Amino acid sequence: MRRLLVFLLVMAVAGCGDGDATGTGATEQFTQGGVSMEPTVKTGQVVTARKVTGTYEARRGDVVLLRSPGGLWGDRKAPLLKRVVAVGGETIACCDTSGRVTVDGKPLAEPYVAEDASLDEPPNPNYCGPRRFAAVTVPADSVFVMGDSRARSNDSRCAGPVPVSSVFAVMVD
Repeated sequence: MRRLLVFLLVMAVAGCGDGDATGTGATEQFTQGGVSMEPTVKTGQVVTARKVTGTYEARRGDVVLLRSPGGLWGDRKAPLLKRVVAVGGETIACCDTSGRVTVDGKPLAEPYVAEDASLDEPPNPNYCGPRRFAAVTVPADSVFVMGDSRARSNDSRCAGPVPVSSVFAVMVD
């Protein structure tokens, strides 16, 4: 009888969770290769990220690793590290009268932005310059991502929203 109780206890504990190691928070380390996320993540800094299994459930504020979806994002092989600023169904724009990014008409508090882009710099096809951009309604199953160093980031301001299927990990540290 005792062996049966131990066996049942082991089976009950083994049955907890979803049985998928990557779904239970498996992590991987990545080295940031650029300056677009400074000061949050510095060039050369190693970050730990939780791998996404299934569909990424987008949350504003997440710092994510994504694969280039192509198009205006280019055909980069190295992953991109960006912050989710708006999710599917939200309308994002810049700027309000104080020069802040708005989501659904409400200004965002973005204490992580240390080096903002100029407000009205002329467009430059070689990089994503000004922070002013027209309102964009983010499609369902997409995210609008931006770097924390807006003056040195190529992101959704210029390349558009990214499908959530491009997100493969979420930074945890």
